[in-house]
Amino acid sequence: MIEWIGSNIQLYGPWLVGGMAMFETALIIGLVLPTEPTLIVATAFALQGHFSFAAVAGAAVLGAVLGDSVGFLVGRWGSRRVFHGSGRIARLARRHQDRTLELFERHPGYSVSLARMVPFMRTLMPLVAGSTSVAYRRFLAFDLLGIAGWAFFGLGIAYAAARGWEIGVGSMGIGWATIVAVGLVALVLFVKGLLFKAPPERDTVSVGLTGNIASGKSTVTALWKEVGVPVASADELARVVVQPGSHGLSAVIEAFGEEILEDDGSLNRGALSSLVFQDKEARHRLEAIVHPRIRVLRDRWMRERIAGQEAICVSEIPLLFEVGLEGDFDATVFVDASESVRLDRLRETRGLSAERARAIMGAQMDPELKRARATYVLVNDGDLEALEDRAQVMLADLRRNAVAGSKPKEGRLRIDMHMHTRASFDCLSDPRRVIAAAAARGVQRIAITDHNRVATALEMADAFPDSVIPGEEVRTKEGIDVIGLYLEEEIPKGTPAREVCRRVKDQGGLVYLPHPYARGKGGGGRYAEELAPLVDIIEVFNARLHPGHLNEPGEELAARWSKPRGAGSDAHMVGEVAGAWVELDYHPNEPAALLAALEHAQVRGVTTPRVVHLASTWAKVRKRLPRAPH
Repeated sequence: MIEWIGSNIQLYGPWLVGGMAMFETALIIGLVLPTEPTLIVATAFALQGHFSFAAVAGAAVLGAVLGDSVGFLVGRWGSRRVFHGSGRIARLARRHQDRTLELFERHPGYSVSLARMVPFMRTLMPLVAGSTSVAYRRFLAFDLLGIAGWAFFGLGIAYAAARGWEIGVGSMGIGWATIVAVGLVALVLFVKGLLFKAPPERDTVSVGLTGNIASGKSTVTALWKEVGVPVASADELARVVVQPGSHGLSAVIEAFGEEILEDDGSLNRGALSSLVFQDKEARHRLEAIVHPRIRVLRDRWMRERIAGQEAICVSEIPLLFEVGLEGDFDATVFVDASESVRLDRLRETRGLSAERARAIMGAQMDPELKRARATYVLVNDGDLEALEDRAQVMLADLRRNAVAGSKPKEGRLRIDMHMHTRASFDCLSDPRRVIAAAAARGVQRIAITDHNRVATALEMADAFPDSVIPGEEVRTKEGIDVIGLYLEEEIPKGTPAREVCRRVKDQGGLVYLPHPYARGKGGGGRYAEELAPLVDIIEVFNARLHPGHLNEPGEELAARWSKPRGAGSDAHMVGEVAGAWVELDYHPNEPAALLAALEHAQVRGVTTPRVVHLASTWAKVRKRLPRAPH
């Protein structure tokens, strides 16, 4: 194989470059691998005399022209399949679709040229242009202009990189040249980590979908799923909550007895429904058990969608308005149908008597009230074909007009409950910059929880009384961390964990258990069950915890002990601030008010890249270095 490559590289090398440039847009593989790495490798071979640099340039330009033209034709006849599929490529396409569409709508001509200079966007621009009415001749003119600029800069960078490698190998040898190259890559990643900005939490538009019985809500859900929209069903989450062996099912059995179980130990949903249907008190007891646990699962699902940078995601919730969850979403959709149409559907599709159907419909909230509270109303009085058309039109409207909230709604508040300043041994962040960064990112209140220090937190709380919760992250005798919120005095490092909890409460503060299942600082969960009954709040999402799935046992711990859920960025750099937070009703900045508000809080956050830990390491080293004389 090596001999074949050596003897044929002169003939096939430029064709490989052309093929890569073509497939980048023709097969949209540029969403995974842009052409530039291939250009650099090919240029290096050209400099070694295997083929001419002009052949590389020509092949790249020809491949780009052909690929963009194929991409244009795919967009004209098949863009829906590309953008609405469920595979990885479709998800990547949707991630960049909105930015590409926005650029094209603003500058239909020159956007084609400009997009050629930007990885990922140049992959999608032919598809977007082809899906519109723009003429191919016009597209090609602007595309050629963009390809010329891309070739000039792209090949220039490739030549510089290849030439730099050649010079490095010649002067230092391949070993040292490799070390230097790896070092440069590491430096770039490190700088990127230092400049890391917490991703905008609400770039993903969240939609709450609801509808009364027989309105067609489930059909709309299925239609949107088919075109790749992530949908979480409250009914499906409810089944997870009470699956055999779960704490949710144990709580239901304790409340209603074992009569609601099947022979195999699973929940008999029919028996439970009959039990609570006409008993309002029993229904409230069931909702008190199930709804908080469903909220936990939905929050986790939402965080995963945000981390995946999905443009839009939908939560199907039958009781959206009944339980007051509409404030949790950027937009709400109510699927509606007339009473007579719904009555006919219940009789024809479910075989219910008119009396039984009216009883079920009468037990639900008045559709008029739901229409008044919904952001959008989708009327479904026709056949399936008409519903499909209306559902797709509404989805397009949601994509176009629904705005992700970068700040909480009126009457709501966001709190990052765990972060550090330069008072910590592994942080260099100025506390005032930390407060300003949080406010700029829509987080109005933060808990400053420096390692074994409380003075800076108290100083900032005094200067910004509504914006700062004074706290301390105490490293206990057991080698784990326990946080005290609303402290007045510092608790010494090395104090036993139980004693830390007592001292926090003696000061009138709240005990916050951070990252209980983290390796090392959380003891890997060894102390979680012991401390859970002693704490007030359990951290269920920590943005700095790696791997991120170690947050999930914290959620289960909080549910098991019925403790309020907290979240924090654990920021050690200003750029990490507001990487995780809770959103809850506005309340005075005092312990009892916070605890009450946390009962109905949403938890949001995105796990930060591991590279941020390099900044903490640098902070430790920097603080040990002698300071320069003034």
